[in-house]
Amino acid sequence: MLPAMSGHADVAVVSGAGSGLGREIALELARHGYALALLGRRQAPLEETLELAGPAARENGMLLPCDVRDAVALERCAEEIRSRWGGADLVVPAAGVVSIAPVEETSPDDFEAILDTNLTGVFLLIRALLPAMKARGRGWIIPLLSAAAKRGFPGWSAYCASKWGLAGLVAALREELKGTGVRITALYPGATDTPIWDHLPGEWNRASMVPPREVARALSYILGTDPAALVEEVHLGPAGGAL
Repeated sequence: MLPAMSGHADVAVVSGAGSGLGREIALELARHGYALALLGRRQAPLEETLELAGPAARENGMLLPCDVRDAVALERCAEEIRSRWGGADLVVPAAGVVSIAPVEETSPDDFEAILDTNLTGVFLLIRALLPAMKARGRGWIIPLLSAAAKRGFPGWSAYCASKWGLAGLVAALREELKGTGVRITALYPGATDTPIWDHLPGEWNRASMVPPREVARALSYILGTDPAALVEEVHLGPAGGAL
């Protein structure tokens, strides 16, 4: 873990924490002793995540129901985190949405919604939390990208566009963060068995996907690296290759 401020555990801010990878990541970080600040659109799933995280997490955690597309709401969340902890030690933007359709069948509204959550939402979350991290001279940002940030998949144009855009944002931010004490590591999971597949068209071999716990465990590897080394990217995918 990163060095904690005196008097409390390090705090991890996780968006999309009510389900899927966001929940798995929050639970993994709770096992490592992080205090959790959990963001998501609905209160009840966040409460479930905090309950699953155990007594210490329930005692020290904070629930921040909000939409990552709402810049004003995220600024309020950042202020609550600053007031309680002084700032975030770890930020994991894990909120994401997807729909599948050929380009000519993708509505402008669907395209915009996917980019607003997967790209702009990450930008807004980092933008809100970064000043306090830089002021303290420490912290780690670990955005969830995707195999779809490196290659195209038919029907996934909006999702690919959002993740390729996010890869560019991460690359530029990494240059801006040099010398600040704040690190950024991009995590690129391939197809992972989460509820995001429940309502997607097509037939998917869920048994061959990456277990979500393995993606969460990748954070443990990242955070456990020697401070003298910078891990810029971590890639993991199904053992049989991309689905």
